[in-house]
Amino acid sequence: GESLAVLHVKGASVGFANALRRTIISLLPSFAIDEVDFYENNSPLFNEILANRIGMVPLTFDPKAAQDTKVSLTINAQGPATVYSKDLVSGDEKITPVNGDFPIAELGDKQNLRVEAWAVLGNSKKHAKFQCAQASYSHYATFVVKKNTQKLQEFIKALPASCLDGKGNVVAWKCDAAVDFAQNNPDVAEYKEKEDEFV
Repeated sequence: GESLAVLHVKGASVGFANALRRTIISLLPSFAIDEVDFYENNSPLFNEILANRIGMVPLTFDPKAAQDTKVSLTINAQGPATVYSKDLVSGDEKITPVNGDFPIAELGDKQNLRVEAWAVLGNSKKHAKFQCAQASYSHYATFVVKKNTQKLQEFIKALPASCLDGKGNVVAWKCDAAVDFAQNNPDVAEYKEKEDEFV
């Protein structure tokens, strides 16, 4: 499934934050289909098109898998039918499509698709199909209350819960509205970004 990690990095430069972002995007390992053998395909799509579509199906990950692991995934479908990623039957229950609802091909009457695909470990420096994460950064921001006014209370009450911490304080780096409020009400609150801190 999906997971989210939020890091608060202190005493760092923009270069360091960007290097961390690029490392997450390009060096995290994942499984992706690297080869496709076609045994039967009389669908409207050429083998090369189908191989590309199958190769872009995101797969789950097994952290215990050896570096040279090669997993077989097969499709055996007869038309009329739509072939989905759930039709990729894996030889390893830990390495399967992340989501079964990606359409691969539309088969008409008497059209068949029989393939064997091979998933291997890689990272997105090798090919974009191995990219398994997104990462971004921004300066760590704070929202400092100068004066507790009625206007401030109304602003905080209107915010979604995701913009607040457990005590009801504004978490500035999660809340774009905090920038506008502080700029329009400088006597009430101050929005500051820390140059050497990042989220």
